[in-house]
Amino acid sequence: MASRKIVLSYVADWLLIFIAIVVALALSAVNPDYHTFSVLDLSISYPFRAAKVPLGLFIFLVIIVPVGFIIVLSLFVPGRPVSRQIWRQRLWEMNAGLLGIGVSFATTTIVFTQVKNLTGKPRPNFLELCQPDVRNITAHTVGGFGHSLSPLWVMVNLEICQQPDKNKLNDGFRSFPSGYTSGDDYLLMCCPVAFAGLWYLSLWLSSKFNVTIPSGSTRQEHIQNDETVEPLVAVDEASESRSVPQEQPTAGPLYLLFLPYIPLGLAIFIGGTRYFDFRNHGFDVLAGAAVGVVTAWFGFRWYHRPTSAGSRAAWSPRSD
Repeated sequence: MASRKIVLSYVADWLLIFIAIVVALALSAVNPDYHTFSVLDLSISYPFRAAKVPLGLFIFLVIIVPVGFIIVLSLFVPGRPVSRQIWRQRLWEMNAGLLGIGVSFATTTIVFTQVKNLTGKPRPNFLELCQPDVRNITAHTVGGFGHSLSPLWVMVNLEICQQPDKNKLNDGFRSFPSGYTSGDDYLLMCCPVAFAGLWYLSLWLSSKFNVTIPSGSTRQEHIQNDETVEPLVAVDEASESRSVPQEQPTAGPLYLLFLPYIPLGLAIFIGGTRYFDFRNHGFDVLAGAAVGVVTAWFGFRWYHRPTSAGSRAAWSPRSD
């Protein structure tokens, strides 16, 4: 039985994750840096488009599906006898998997909410959000040398905007990196969170199903080293008894590649909607994806062994 001190250490991990997410979301209400802009800038003149992935579906795919897979595949392994030791191991693997994705979500939320406010980059559809008062552009001009060609060819400040909703206006300055908006259908809709959840799921599935490129040692050798870890797929005992020489590593069945590919492809699609729905510029989407990939890897590796090791097990629980 785990000591009270060890249990409290993991309770503290969960508490830190929760606090980090709450603080990051609270700080996201801070006003962004308001950049000057030109009403003739075509890169911020795109029209408004309805979201192709609505909020409910986004939460289901990015948060509920990864968490659900981790819980179900950790606790329920069909056709296997369940002893007390095995059940405790399953609970630990589930806790490690959920802690990892919690770290991934918490760190990516902190990064993208703060960077957005610091950069204050206008979105591609910013001018439609802004609704500039071009008839009084002279009163809001702050710079530029194109006024000799056209009175509109100047840089203006935020005061030219007639948008009555302050939240929408603030959100118009939060394009980099790709992330949430304050609209009813896009709250928390962001590329970093998509990759933080779905790329983490890809890494977790690769680890649990041993989806890795063969190296100098065999898969079976790594699996035998995980004495307390149950395989998530049935293994034929006769074929298991036939060991493969260490100098002849073997590749796993090709269908296993679909396990990490499907979540990764879904994350790429969600990130792509940020671009072709005119919510973020292309570089912003790539930057957001990079944030999610890094935080997902960090969250996974904090509690799990590298997938290249060919091991299904998470790191062992802490000891007194």
